[in-house]
Amino acid sequence: MSAAASPGARKGRSRWINLGSFAALLLLWFLITAPLMEGKPLVAPLFLPSPVSVWQTFLQLMQNGYQGKTLSYHVGISLFRFGLAFVLTVLVAVPLGLWMGMNETVKAVLDPPIEISRPMPKLALLPLLIIWFGIGEVAKIVIIVLALFPILSISAMQAVRGVGVRKVQAAMALGASRAMIFRRVIFPASLPGIFTSIRVSIGIGVTMLVGAEMIATNAGIAYMAMSASDFLLTNVVIVGALIMAVLGYALDLLARALENKVVHWGGREG
Repeated sequence: MSAAASPGARKGRSRWINLGSFAALLLLWFLITAPLMEGKPLVAPLFLPSPVSVWQTFLQLMQNGYQGKTLSYHVGISLFRFGLAFVLTVLVAVPLGLWMGMNETVKAVLDPPIEISRPMPKLALLPLLIIWFGIGEVAKIVIIVLALFPILSISAMQAVRGVGVRKVQAAMALGASRAMIFRRVIFPASLPGIFTSIRVSIGIGVTMLVGAEMIATNAGIAYMAMSASDFLLTNVVIVGALIMAVLGYALDLLARALENKVVHWGGREG
């Protein structure tokens, strides 16, 4: 039997498989949009333009913008909405979830309303949010917060409750205070679960950005895609969708890199 591959070799192999997957999808896109069948593509350009056509549209948007605003402005305002909502949610939901995990009384008080709100479709609250907060940026940010808050708070709570009892008992036997037990045992052991929920929340938050930009606005990547669909500008719609996909993927990679740096022991504890 051959020796087991080194971590570096496995990582390189995984990277090549990822690139191959992207290449296969791109090739499939080329094939179904290329004029191969009697000069006509398998799928009409109105429904799915070719990659070359989408790339040309992206370059035009980079040069001319969309509806009087540059493409970078649309990306920037979407990033601002998502980033502010995401940071606010993490700063509030994660500490609250940790507190719920450590205190049964707090859990008994806060867990029911959070669990009730979790399955509620957040887009159904749009009219109510407009009544409460108007059509400005606040309502757009709040709807993203509402979607992310239950995920992050419940995940943080479960991460605390999943900490091994033996670790806590060992720290208590050594005379550690409650604050030290939390700082040295519970919080570090909870970080892998918290980072997992953060990565899940990134995808949901980018998705909710579409709902947020349905509220009276004239800027944003999701707005650009939705308004282009009204005029059957499929190229612009796909450019907007791809930008949001790249944005979500890049943020996930950033969260994964931060997790590997902060939680370097994740998955290697006994």
